[in-house]
Parts: sequence; structure tokens; C-alpha cells
Amino acid sequence: MLVVAIIVTLLYSLFPIYNKINPTLGGLPIFYWYQILLLAVTTILSAVVVHFVKEEGER
Repeated sequence: MLVVAIIVTLLYSLFPIYNKINPTLGGLPIFYWYQILLLAVTTILSAVVVHFVKEEGER
């Protein structure tokens, strides 16, 4: 769980890299797309961690 938290924190700390107006996709700047992508990645990683923690608890 700690590793996932560190990975997500590092991805969000790249703010200066993706804080740009161009390029755009669908009329939205890359900043918004990166945030949407990170939201999805964080959700998936959290679900994977919960799945493995539940499996360990059932053993």
C-alpha cells in the first residue's frame, strides 16, 4: 500500500511538467487530461491493493 501511495504522489508531483495549455485534446489542455488520467490510474491501483489485502486476510 505504501508503494502505491508513493507512486501516486510522485505522479502528482510532476505538476510543472504537465501544467501547460498546449497540446490540447478535445479542446481541453493537457493539464486536465493528465488529472483525469491520474484519477483513473489512482483508482485502479487502489482497487488492486484492496484486492490483494482482502486475499491476504482470507488466508
